Amino acid sequence: MSVSHPDQPVRHNPEVAHSIVAAGIRTNYHDVGSGDPVLLIHGSGPGVSAWANWRLVMPALSERARVIAPDMAGFGFSERPEGFAYGMDAWVRQAVGLLDALGIARADLVGNSFGGGLALALAIRHPERVRRLVLMGSVGVPFTLTEGLDAVWGYPPRSRTCARSWISSPGIAPW
Repeated sequence: MSVSHPDQPVRHNPEVAHSIVAAGIRTNYHDVGSGDPVLLIHGSGPGVSAWANWRLVMPALSERARVIAPDMAGFGFSERPEGFAYGMDAWVRQAVGLLDALGIARADLVGNSFGGGLALALAIRHPERVRRLVLMGSVGVPFTLTEGLDAVWGYPPRSRTCARSWISSPGIAPW
């Protein structure tokens, strides 16, 4: 993706790399390096993409492996089809579809947060496709909500208190 202005040179958006159809989803993905394939699966959250999640890791990993980092459906610059049923089944199909489209029989998987849950689901459903598995702050495994977690997650901060903590630079807010 490029942005062109009459007075400025064309700029490339580093978040947009390659595009391929994976399980029917036009998927933006990064593919750098050579060697054994490593599939990096990003976390979730506002503005997340493979590039945002993995840009600082990809150069070092690509010195000794083929690094593939896709934007999963609903994130980054991959397609967001109307009526798409977002869920683990669809994301696993997309990840396996990406491996198929790239001709990769087995890969090492690294999943961060949401991506850890997806990597775990892929490994459980398609163990023959996974050589090694790394989960970082993974979701997807049931756990008991303890009193301590409930106290942290259940805390309803006052909006004025939140605003003060978000705006910390002098001169932005009068308080």
